[in-house]
Amino acid sequence: MKRPVFLLPIRSMTLFLKLQLDFASREWKPFSGISGRTRRFLLLPALLATYLTGLAQNPQYLKLQPHKLLYADTVYREAIAKNDSLLLAEAYYLYGKTYGASGDKVTAHRWYLKSLKILEPRGDSFELCRLYIRIYESQVSYEESWRYILLAQGIAQRLNSYKAWVRVYGSRSNFYTIDWSEGGLKPHLPKPRFDSALYYLHKISPLLYKHRDTNSIVENMMGIGHIHKILKKPETGIKYLTNALKLATIRNEEGQKMKLMMDLADGYLAIGQPQKAWVFLTQAQKLYNRSPFNDFFIRGNFENLYYTYYRLTGHWKQALKHSENLREIERNDFVTERNAAVSRLNMEFKAEQKDALLKAQKNELALRTETLRAQQRLTWAVSALLLVAAVLCTVFFILYRKNRRISIRNAELVKEQNHRVKNNLQVVSSLLNLQSRQLVDETAKKAVEESQLRVQAMAILHRRLYDGDGLVTVNLDEFIQELVTSVIRTFGYSEIRTVFDLAPVELSANDALSLGLIVNELTTNACKYAFPDHPDPVFQIVGEKQENVLKLTIADNGPGLPAQAGIDDSLTQRKTFGMRLIQIQVNQLAGVGRFSSQPGVRFEMQFKI
Repeated sequence: MKRPVFLLPIRSMTLFLKLQLDFASREWKPFSGISGRTRRFLLLPALLATYLTGLAQNPQYLKLQPHKLLYADTVYREAIAKNDSLLLAEAYYLYGKTYGASGDKVTAHRWYLKSLKILEPRGDSFELCRLYIRIYESQVSYEESWRYILLAQGIAQRLNSYKAWVRVYGSRSNFYTIDWSEGGLKPHLPKPRFDSALYYLHKISPLLYKHRDTNSIVENMMGIGHIHKILKKPETGIKYLTNALKLATIRNEEGQKMKLMMDLADGYLAIGQPQKAWVFLTQAQKLYNRSPFNDFFIRGNFENLYYTYYRLTGHWKQALKHSENLREIERNDFVTERNAAVSRLNMEFKAEQKDALLKAQKNELALRTETLRAQQRLTWAVSALLLVAAVLCTVFFILYRKNRRISIRNAELVKEQNHRVKNNLQVVSSLLNLQSRQLVDETAKKAVEESQLRVQAMAILHRRLYDGDGLVTVNLDEFIQELVTSVIRTFGYSEIRTVFDLAPVELSANDALSLGLIVNELTTNACKYAFPDHPDPVFQIVGEKQENVLKLTIADNGPGLPAQAGIDDSLTQRKTFGMRLIQIQVNQLAGVGRFSSQPGVRFEMQFKI
């Protein structure tokens, strides 16, 4: 079920209702076990990396707001410095709110649960009520969503808090606008009940007037106007929106004025008065042009309004232009979400590697300390008491067995770590496989399937680490053969002749991961572009070791690179995601690589091992 983004309090509720209307017309945590310094070292780089990665990939359509993320980190560092668990819960809440506003509900839900572990044992509070509602927003289950709303409502009743009641009524109004039946696909769940949504918006009004919250009154009137438009009563909706615009104009709230003008333009378009709609639309555009906003939803709404206006007035060329702009915004948003997902997978994998390394180093240090103390005690005892040498030998033997057990246990822990990572990667691969089966769009489906093959390459590496004896090294020949065979099997080829001539080399886990991703990409490209309709497909991988340098050649006998690309194109000139990934991994290995065509594609690279 595609669930709308619904942010409370009332200021953000109207944005959700507006999205409902716009998309309805289309098919569319006190601090034990780790020091504050270490927490900041582990947490802040990951957060900033997420933001900077997204910014580098697609700055124009990035919805994650960096100033809010940095504010949340400031609160987090203050909580660590003061050892204040309530302040830490607030920082977790702010992290979740920031990620939720960007559409990443999974990450937001994780932060909310961290905050819930701190707040829930402390009993009723406005902060807990607010958190319940945020958790409801990140749910996709009807039963779980309703349960969190009732928990928030219970706190509001016991506290009798104005702010809590406004949030509870707003969340209930939102709840009744969601099609839980998914268009009838789940008939046992309710459909939208906009009359109930309108009822709870009207219940908010006297609370707002009593506390003279003019800003929220405007937002509430906007929400009521949206509901009336959804209920096919655009004239009534226009009245509410007009009154809201008057209040916003008095307060000189340009953001509210812009939204209201867009809503009024939408309303007049709905009743077939495009000229009045054009007046409000152009005024809203002027406010937007001089504002700092660069919001995906607002820009999409503008394009939709322009499209509707030009369609109603018969300007089909302009209507087509704005329709294409709207689809381009949606396509870029999808690309941003896909790239962010790949970045998160890479960061989670690297974080797990660092955790395993830190644990191994800690265990090794403890073992060395214990061994050193045992040897010092043994030396003093032998020097002072030669008569009890036999007893001391016995003690030493016992300590030796203990240290051996510790070493064996450490090896088992490393294996268990690799096993868990392997299982997690297999789960991710399965989820991607399920998602690809449900996608209709071929571009999106192809992107998910390619991501699945990359995750599968990581899973093969960890299976080799878990099943082998090296724990942290992989045999190059066995790893590459299994990886290539897996990709070819995935594409359903049985007649491809594979040639492997690989030197007996043991690679570290880091080098094997980068090399595996490169081989995965090249094998995938060969299966997609070189082997279809080929009478005698051959795929060859040759690897030779010269001193401490590994030279690797990967080739196919397909038609070769496209003529316009150039036979000696450097790797850095290629702009596709797969080629950029190959370039990144070659740089990670501190190596060099190049493509050539003979015909057939041939990729040569070398790096130090």
